[in-house]
Formats: sequence, structure tokens, C-alpha cells
Amino acid sequence: MLGGGPACAGIAQVIAQAGYRVSLCGHSEMLGPAREDVDGGRFGLLAAADAGRISRDERWETLERLQFSDAAGEAAATADLAVVSHPGGPETLAPRLAEVDRQLPPEAVLAVDSGGEPLAVLATDLALPERLVGWHWGWPPQLNKLAEIVAGPATAQRAVEAVVQVARRAGKNPVVVADAPGSWGYVTNRIWAALRSEADRLVEENVARPEQVDRLLVDCFGWPSGPFGRGADPQ
Repeated sequence: MLGGGPACAGIAQVIAQAGYRVSLCGHSEMLGPAREDVDGGRFGLLAAADAGRISRDERWETLERLQFSDAAGEAAATADLAVVSHPGGPETLAPRLAEVDRQLPPEAVLAVDSGGEPLAVLATDLALPERLVGWHWGWPPQLNKLAEIVAGPATAQRAVEAVVQVARRAGKNPVVVADAPGSWGYVTNRIWAALRSEADRLVEENVARPEQVDRLLVDCFGWPSGPFGRGADPQ
């Protein structure tokens, strides 16, 4: 698990809970807060144990499977799967993926949790583009069941199957979708963007206030919240 995105600690926690050994890699200044978040955060292991979602033994076993390291290259060299969650657009994410790609064994799979950048763009500088898979997570990773698995034009089926297996073992509901090389966003992002855009138009045209839009959609569709209640985050 590599990167500096806000979901990193949660993703590492979920995969470790599923029984895998995980190294969460990043700059030293982010590792301390990540370690605290994994166990003591709002959605951390201690809270899960207190709520009865996991046992006390499962908490300690998960912590034993988790390592925190600022030596990403060493961890990547023996990894079967690398998950990269990194803020920013393709201009920063693509070079990061290329760096990880060079460090991984040839048979390893490389998964990226991105905001919706086409895999065809992100894979431009990869030596092995066939191992790149999109793995879009929901927020918070510990509770959200979303596992939007994205297969690009060059993605190998074995890479997709490997990520699906890990996602399912982690308690997610993996759904494999195709990459859209010329468009930003996967299924969830694009539908959310369209919904939020139309909700904004309704408010701008004085058709309804934000709280009225939310109330109508909650009552009509049974959603837990409307677009304004969820904020701007598509997840």
C-alpha cells in the first residue's frame, strides 16, 4: 500500500483485516498519523472492536499483519499486489505509478485508487501496462462496500481476477467495469457528477432550496442523504 491520499490508512487496514500482510509506505511524517488512524481513528480497529464488528483478537492480529515503512522500494520488491492511492491528477500520479512499476516483481499486480483518470493515460510510462488495474474505493474504506474495478485496454485478465479476489475477501462487492480512454471518471464518479450538476442548476434557477432537493430525493428514492447533504465528494 503506497501513497499519500486520505484513504491510504483505511485501505491498508481493510486489506490487513482480510488476512493479508500489508506494508503501508509513505513519507515518515505521514506514517505516525496513519498508524494512529488505523487503530484509534473514528473508523479504526479499536472502534470496530468496541462496536462488536470485530473481536479483540482480530484487532491484534490485524495490527500484527500491518507494517509502516518509509522504504517503499524494499516493500515493493517482494509484493504480490501494490495499491497506490495518491492525490493529484495524472501529472503526479502517472510518474508515481511508473516508479512503483519499476520496483515491483514482474508477476505482481499494480492497482490504483484514483479519482477517475483513464488507465490508458496512467499506464503510458509503465513497463508492464498489462498489470495496471483501477480499484476505486468508497469513503470510508472501512465501511463502504464499493469496489469499482476498472480494466483498461491493456489490462490482463489475471490482474483483474487478482484484485477482485482481494476485494471480495475484504468484504467488498467487486464490480468490473471498462475504462473509457477519452473520459474522466468511472461509473460512480460520472453519475454523481451528473446528479450534483443538475441539483446545482435547480438551486440556481430558484426551483428549490438545497434542503428541499435533498428531502425530495431521500423521500422518493430512499437514499440516506441527498446530493447536498453528502457534500461535493462523489464517494
